[in-house]
Amino acid sequence: MKRQASLCLLSALMISAGTPAGVVIENTAVYEDDLIRIPSNTVRVTVTPVCAADLAPTLTERSVQPGDTVTTPFVLTNTGNSTQTYPVTLGTNDLGAQVVADLNGNGLPDDAATSSVTLDPDGRVTLLVTATAQTSGLHTVTLTTGCEGNLTATLKLNSRHIAPLITKTVLGDNTIEENATVQYRITVTNPERVAMPDVVIEDELNMALEFVEVNPESSVSVSAIDGGRTLLRWRTDLAASESKSYVLTARIRRGIPDDTEVTNTANATNEGGTAISTPPAIIRVFTSRILVSKAVEPVLVDPGGQVTYTVTVFNPSTTTITDTVMIDTPDPVLSVDLNSVTVGGKPMPATLEGQTLRVPLGSLNSNTGVTVRYTARVPLQAAGRPVVNSVVASARGRQGTVIATIVSNLAAANVVMRPKLSASGNDLVGRVYVDRNRNQRFEQGTDTPLQNARVLLAGGREVTTDSNGLYAFANVPSGMHAVRLDPQSVPYKQAVNADSLHGAFEAGSAVVQVNALTVQDFPLLPNVAGVSLTSRWTGPNTTVAFTAAPDIILTAANRSDRAVCLLIGSQRVNLNPRQTLSTPLLPSGQPTAPTPQEVTCP
Repeated sequence: MKRQASLCLLSALMISAGTPAGVVIENTAVYEDDLIRIPSNTVRVTVTPVCAADLAPTLTERSVQPGDTVTTPFVLTNTGNSTQTYPVTLGTNDLGAQVVADLNGNGLPDDAATSSVTLDPDGRVTLLVTATAQTSGLHTVTLTTGCEGNLTATLKLNSRHIAPLITKTVLGDNTIEENATVQYRITVTNPERVAMPDVVIEDELNMALEFVEVNPESSVSVSAIDGGRTLLRWRTDLAASESKSYVLTARIRRGIPDDTEVTNTANATNEGGTAISTPPAIIRVFTSRILVSKAVEPVLVDPGGQVTYTVTVFNPSTTTITDTVMIDTPDPVLSVDLNSVTVGGKPMPATLEGQTLRVPLGSLNSNTGVTVRYTARVPLQAAGRPVVNSVVASARGRQGTVIATIVSNLAAANVVMRPKLSASGNDLVGRVYVDRNRNQRFEQGTDTPLQNARVLLAGGREVTTDSNGLYAFANVPSGMHAVRLDPQSVPYKQAVNADSLHGAFEAGSAVVQVNALTVQDFPLLPNVAGVSLTSRWTGPNTTVAFTAAPDIILTAANRSDRAVCLLIGSQRVNLNPRQTLSTPLLPSGQPTAPTPQEVTCP
């Protein structure tokens, strides 16, 4: 028996997408049973080129500021089986965008612009898309590539302005009086590299302020808001990186109390938000000026003489002021004695720098004042011209973050120097006075000048003091001279004068070097000395009483019709008929007042 077999084979051939083009694939079918094995004819298939690609990511979104340039990567991969060249284009483009292939692999768009790229199978390249959003809003750029332009990737830029910058500062002094004007400078700045349109500027004026004007700006809207405040608003456009400044003028309302702190801010708004001027612009209202008066004694002085200035500083405001300082400008010819400065009768350290004398006064309560005194000597030259001296005071408000600088009026007190005593210029002058505070410096208003005190100069010359306690010896030969105060001419003990050239031989005596105009004062001790007073004594012809205010004062009355002389300790008192005389009593050094004696008159 004869066996027959027939075979019909249909087979679909699946070729891997990654198989390179041009590869020949052979396939032979085989029939096989228990008896025979029969192969078919060989079928040959050649792989043809296939174009395929992938682009990722398909969408990238970025938030930027106008003017910002961004670079975004997109990766193109050849997923076909042959080397392909892919066109690369950018769609609708209002961003000035461009695309480059990152051939050097540094991630920067520094390669040449790309219109196409060639990739081997499984090859890939990074396409860098660079774009700049010049204005605010949503901007889109589309990258197209692939075998037939069938691949797209989208870059979306959400561009939004940031808030502008704004500052507000006080122009000039930050201490303002009521009804006076204050000026603020408001500066708004565009920090971006592109134009910033429609910036709204607002300022809420404090209730203490009345609006006057904004310059330069004519379209300011003004409206009243809660709390007595005033809202100002105007608009502007800013070019790239532009700043605009405005001067806002306002007036302090009447009736605003002293030491009121006025705080203000301005703000600028655009689509990016609102910026507020910080720190706040702060002023202090202070209407009451410090009141200053100044006096000098004497107003006519000899060259080389001493003058005493008295300055009164008064706070008329309704609030306490602090850090008060008296600022004096003594004439350059004056020699100021810093050790003589007192405030309220107490010594006070002061400074003299250049021609500025500064005396700290501390705090002054409302409606209170203080008195400042100091002494100075006039020069030996410049006779006949006025010696000019002016003074002001300054202080600060006591509350808040801003210091109110409070100023005073300007007060002046001038003296005029007499001509020199003699043509030779070698004169000896001085003063005899009761040194109440025992500092051996004459202080006007504190110490007491003595009239008719007798001063003796070696060689036989003598003079008596005038009503200001002053004496003078003109045309004294240059050189060493002894000078003495006659103790019988003054009812006070004489202090040892440490100011003389060689010290004192005894109280009331000095040796001085006379050269040009030379000063030698004689300070005397006040008559207190702790004496217990006898209130009254009666003699045959006289009645004597003792009081203390602050010296020991002797009051003697002659009841007779003839002259009577009294000896009280070492002091002699001569009384004419029916005369009553009051005179300081020289202390005896005893704990009680001496007993008066009626003696024969010389």
